[in-house]
Amino acid sequence: MGGFRAADAHVGYSLLEYGVAVLAIYLLMVLIRRSPKNLPPGPTGLPIIGSLHLLGERPHEALAQMAQKYNARLLSLYMGQKLCIVASSAETAMEVLKTQDATFSSRPPLRGFEVIFPKDITFSDITPASRQLRKIFHSQLTSARRIEESEHIRTDEILQMLRSIPSDKVVNIKSCLEVMTANILTRLIISKRFMGRSGGELDTSEKKELKDFIHITEEIGLCLGTPNPRDVIPAFKYIDLNGLDRRFKNLRSHMESFLSKIVAERHHRRRESLGSMDPPSEKDLLDILLDQMDTKANGQDQITGEVVTSIVWEAFAAGMETSVLATEWTMAEILNNPKVLSKAQAELDAVVGRTRTVQESDIPNLKYLKAVVKEAFRLHPVIPLLVPHQSNAACQAFGYDIPAETRLLVNVWAIGRDPAVWSNPLHFDPERFLGDGPHAGTDFSGKGFNLLTFGAGRRMCMGVSLGELLVESSVASLLHCFSWSLPGELDMSEGVGLSVRKAVPLSAIASPRLPPHVYAH
Repeated sequence: MGGFRAADAHVGYSLLEYGVAVLAIYLLMVLIRRSPKNLPPGPTGLPIIGSLHLLGERPHEALAQMAQKYNARLLSLYMGQKLCIVASSAETAMEVLKTQDATFSSRPPLRGFEVIFPKDITFSDITPASRQLRKIFHSQLTSARRIEESEHIRTDEILQMLRSIPSDKVVNIKSCLEVMTANILTRLIISKRFMGRSGGELDTSEKKELKDFIHITEEIGLCLGTPNPRDVIPAFKYIDLNGLDRRFKNLRSHMESFLSKIVAERHHRRRESLGSMDPPSEKDLLDILLDQMDTKANGQDQITGEVVTSIVWEAFAAGMETSVLATEWTMAEILNNPKVLSKAQAELDAVVGRTRTVQESDIPNLKYLKAVVKEAFRLHPVIPLLVPHQSNAACQAFGYDIPAETRLLVNVWAIGRDPAVWSNPLHFDPERFLGDGPHAGTDFSGKGFNLLTFGAGRRMCMGVSLGELLVESSVASLLHCFSWSLPGELDMSEGVGLSVRKAVPLSAIASPRLPPHVYAH
């Protein structure tokens, strides 16, 4: 027995020595290969972790400070063992998103995206299959035709929100926006409302369904915004150190379970409609995806249930969180600046009057309000580093050599606060976008690179027109219908995560400022 124990000990030591040797060789290889020549300036990282320890809870702020420290509008650093460059100026953003757009059009392989959104649009590389999905997405949600056709949905849901706001009580504005936006998106995507057609209070099952929906969309943002060691340190590929992989899989399972009931109901309705004499109702995004799923198109990848789940939830998550957070930040800045509030309401009274609610046709005439929204987007871009890009080939930029498979971040938060571009950049000043202001004519089209809220190039956000319209209409309606006051000091600090959310949700006291009959129509 003693001999066996001695042999076991010998084997144990041998394995330990072998493991140490392998780790030493691995570290040596990393150190040897990790520093390509002629990279943009940046910090010298530590072994294994690179510069991860420098990023903190708000990487966009840390990266902006690094760009200033190294005087590097194009910054390079290692995140773990992955080389990353960061564009922190309009000039460098134009280089990577326009001049070399094709080179930086790939996405890095990130585990959260792979599990939560397999075969989607935003996070997958551009392929014939993804192009077909983009066409479907655009035609059913974001095309000019579809936006015009769906105006009644947004108008109806905004009015429902306005009616739900109690008078002279503290209102959680974010919660109101979440319910409204959830109903708009579910009506557009799956022809469903969480509230009954007559409005009013939600019943128990509706409350649970709405709670589940909002929880899933928020969890998507939190999961994708949580740093994952395995994305930057290959040695962690098979180790779920912080339980993130399990969390991703649980979320995906929850997404599939939530949508499976809706898809089953839709299949049942579609079968019943085959023998019906009634004309079919207008198809939504889910209908079109199911049509494609039932069609064996020659030469095209078959759309599966997995793809349907990814696309539907991608549409929910992308539209839900970005619209809600952008509107909340805009309202927070307005309430934090009484002169802006007064001027915006004066414009609304002049353009809309006080005998009806705001219509989308009024928005082009609300020049000051549109400037207010742009200024809020400048200071508080919801996705401050955009969705990561990756180079698909080696290239040069500003005299530096960029290897293939280099990750790219565009720090739109830093670009929006660049003192070389924006005078008094931390001051909330909508006037800069008006009349003879220095940034009059600046928009979100992606043609200019000073304001990149929605990105630019072939990976630009597809929902820019719808997103901008929804924020402008929501803010205009809230300001037009109510006088607002704060219950205490307003906390403008940022939370943590992929999306820039307020650390403390916005609450305020609303008092009606229009005649009672206006709220009833």
